[in-house]
Amino acid sequence: MTTLQTFGRVMGWSCIAIGGAQVVGGVRVEPGMAGDETVDSHLRFMGAVFAGYGMNWLAASDDAPDLGRMRLLAGLMAVGGASRLLTRATLGRPHRFHDLLLAIELAAPAVVEVLARRDES
Repeated sequence: MTTLQTFGRVMGWSCIAIGGAQVVGGVRVEPGMAGDETVDSHLRFMGAVFAGYGMNWLAASDDAPDLGRMRLLAGLMAVGGASRLLTRATLGRPHRFHDLLLAIELAAPAVVEVLARRDES
């Protein structure tokens, strides 16, 4: 198994686990999340979407990794990170846990590229 496949599978299973936790636990599973019904409903819905996103990482990291698809998925994650930056610019800094998420989201495309090049050599 290549390092790119391993990364894709870690991303996939992590996203599935996070999404599943959000579906089951709602706002209680994420630090700093406000607990009203609207936010809880939205988080649970987005948890299901995030789990589906994770399934795509798993599919892209199959026996013959699909680098184009992995680049797209990493790019989507970076767009999510850029969206977090909009929150900072318009509303302020969220809970510090989101700093870690932001770093992971913005780094994803670079990690995919580094691992793809490493596997080529």
